[in-house]
Amino acid sequence: MAYNHNTSKHSCEFPSITNCKTYGRNKHTVVSNLDGTLLLGGSSFPYFALVAFEVGGPLRLLFLLLASPIAGIIYYLISETAGIRVLIFATMAGMKVSDIKVVARAVLTKFYSSDLHPETWQVFSACGKRCVLTANPRIMVEPFLKEYLGVDFVLGTEIDSWKGIATGLVKPPGVLVGSNKAQVLFKAFKDTSLPQLALGDRETDYAYMKLCKVIRKISFSEAFMF
Repeated sequence: MAYNHNTSKHSCEFPSITNCKTYGRNKHTVVSNLDGTLLLGGSSFPYFALVAFEVGGPLRLLFLLLASPIAGIIYYLISETAGIRVLIFATMAGMKVSDIKVVARAVLTKFYSSDLHPETWQVFSACGKRCVLTANPRIMVEPFLKEYLGVDFVLGTEIDSWKGIATGLVKPPGVLVGSNKAQVLFKAFKDTSLPQLALGDRETDYAYMKLCKVIRKISFSEAFMF
């Protein structure tokens, strides 16, 4: 099976998750986006702010807040990927990777748990194997997803580091948005069947959702990162 990166212009026509059956899915694999899909909140900025404050203190949080308008303008007007890169750099550049992992496990998990989308979770948890595909750095979300939700595969943006210090840059293929998500999913499941069920909430999710047999959209008025 070859991966086709072309996307449809009609992704807004996804069937709603409210029409998705949960029974008989114990042998199915599901893949879901995180922000705005598995989580109620469509913005990951509060979680980046938590990392900035808990690891870097008030000065790092201030730096992130000053950089966020620039990141937002880039995100909405120029490139979603570039905007997220700015957010990652402002948050993590110069931090110890080990410190980010500690905060992800000890702090972020509490906030992610309170933001879980009940309708998505009902469908997601009914499946035997679970995969989350997100633009967020994997280092931030993996403890919550694996330890609290029993997720089998966490595919997220990989941050770069040097001697245990985050550079603020990301590893190839870059930020997992649009076709990058589809490529990573296809690679992860190249030796087995692709997930039967895909869940997403925004148009850029369609690139990976269309690879799966059944797709369902989470209904929100607007999907956003900031």
